[in-house]
Parts: sequence; C-alpha cells; structure tokens
Amino acid sequence: MQSALSHLRRALLRYPVLKHVLVWFGFIIYEQSTILFTVAVNTPSLFAILLNYTINICLFYANSAWLLPWLNARRQPIVYVFTALLLCTVYGVLRTEMYYHFFPAVGIDIPISSSYQQLIALSVYRGSFFLFVSIGYWYARHAIQLERQRREQEAHLRATEESLMEANLAYLKSQINPHFLFNALNFLYAQVYPHSEGAAKGILLLSDIMRYALHEDINGKVMLAQEVQHLRNYIAINQLRFNNQLQVDFEVSGHVEYLMILPLVLITFVENCFKHGELIDAAHPVTIRLAVRQNQLVFQTRNKIRLGPKEKSTGIGLNNTMRRLEMVYPSRYTLRVSSEADCYTCDLTIDL
Repeated sequence: MQSALSHLRRALLRYPVLKHVLVWFGFIIYEQSTILFTVAVNTPSLFAILLNYTINICLFYANSAWLLPWLNARRQPIVYVFTALLLCTVYGVLRTEMYYHFFPAVGIDIPISSSYQQLIALSVYRGSFFLFVSIGYWYARHAIQLERQRREQEAHLRATEESLMEANLAYLKSQINPHFLFNALNFLYAQVYPHSEGAAKGILLLSDIMRYALHEDINGKVMLAQEVQHLRNYIAINQLRFNNQLQVDFEVSGHVEYLMILPLVLITFVENCFKHGELIDAAHPVTIRLAVRQNQLVFQTRNKIRLGPKEKSTGIGLNNTMRRLEMVYPSRYTLRVSSEADCYTCDLTIDL
C-alpha cells in the first residue's frame, strides 16, 4: 500500500496534469452518483456526460488560465467582469443548444422540462458555479506561487550573505601567509624566550590566537573546546599587556568536548567587555560564564561600564555576529542584551 502511494506521489509530482485529471474524475463521479440516487431521471449516455463536463472544464480553465492572469497583468477589473459575464453567457447558450438541438440530432434522448429561455438561465447559473470555483482555484494557486517565490528569494538572500561572508573571510585569510606568519612567530619566540619569558609567552599566545582564526573549520563549525581555549588565550594575552591587573572572572561548567559551534562567535561578546568594561575594579570584575547542559550552550558576559576612554575592538562586530547566528541557528538561539545604569550584560543561549 505504501509503495503504491509513493508511486502515485512521484507520478503527481512528475506529471502535474494528472492531479487535475484525478480531481475532475472524482468530481464527475461524485456529482453523477448524487444525481443518480437523488433524482428520478433516466441515466444519460456516457457521451452526453463527457460532452457536458467538457464545456464545464473549458469554462473553468478559460477563466483561471486566461482571464484571471490577464486581469492580474493589466489591472482592469471592469473589463474582466464584462468578459467573464460574456463568457458565462456564451457557455449558457452553448449548453442550451447542446441539450435542445445537438443531443436530439445525434439520437440522444434527454427529457427537458424547461423552456429554452429557462434552460439558458439555468445554464448561466451552472456556469457561474464553475466560474467562481475557478476564481478560488486561481487565487489559491497564485498565493502559493507568491509564497514560494518569497521563500526562494529569502533562501537566495541567505545564500548570498553566506557567500559574501565566506568571501570576506577568505579574503582576509588570503592577505596573510600562514606558514610565514607562524614560522616568524616561532622564530621570535625562540629569540625572546631567553631574555623575557613573559614576552615569549605573549608571542606564543598570539600565535595560538592567529592559528585559530586562520584554521580551516569543518562544515563551518569548530569544536566548542577550541572556542573556549580561544577565549582563554584572548584573556591571557590581555592580562600580559596589563601586568595581570585585569579583573576577569571566567568560569566554564559542563562538558565542552565533542560539541560543535560556529567559530569566533563568542569572542565578540568578550571583546565588547574589554572595549567598554571597567577592567581593574576588583569590586566589579568582568564576569564570563559558559555552561553546557546536554546540547545547550548558555553564555553570559557582564561588565561595569567604563567611564573613561574605550579600547578599540578588532572583532567582527555584534551585528555581524547576530546575522551569523540567525543564518546558522535559526529559531535555535536567544540573545538578550541589557544595559543598566552602570552595567552591561549579554545572555546567549544556543541549541547546539
């Protein structure tokens, strides 16, 4: 049964006309069965039934495939109403002529209890039914097409933004020869270490930071443990710059192994703390909390707002980070940023 349904589904997708044939076939069977069991009339011939529904189908598609697309393109509703009424009248006359003259001429006896004028009126009423159904069909199909186009445009826009971001990142990477950079840093580390262990440590941290920023990720993501280590390196190199006087409280809880995350997404919030935060007030240290609960990451930064000069940030920026989160984790993340009188807080939750 499931195999037959899957074959039918594939056939309907491959041959859209088959959908219309099946719908019309079902409608004809339903209507003729209703007439057979509720009205005491002789059953007309198959030829008469097919010819009758043929002009019904022609009216339906003349309106939905010709008139309504024409109206949508030219925006002339008065002309459409006039044309639709004319089409419905032609249908009524044609159907009446078929019953009054054509069927008797070919030997099909169908009892008619109405006069010629009454049958025209009934036929026009019958035609108006198919006319209104075709209007509903066209508008429903048009709405579906518009929604499909909107989704395709959004998907194309997202793909374009992703391509642009990848191109920008590739451009930045192309400006630096990684082998030359790391060889130079290793040389400087070896030369500086005998004279200043702190400076050598700073060079090593810088090397790790640059290596992480330039390394190739897997399907756009990196191990969460690597992202956490990148945060530690960033904090450590800044501590070296300020002789370990920075008041930074960084705490990690939960298991960060074996989970993947978008690279360089958490560093933006930490950089903002160093850019805008009061870094040497022991009573109000910069607090950074990272917790993993099952596959959910909870990340929070909180800092006292610095009143003096701010340090320039070299990160990718909060707005860019939000766009990256929206592209990679749609409906799977929440970001709340709050600024109080003297305190700035960021709360980020991601379902990894």
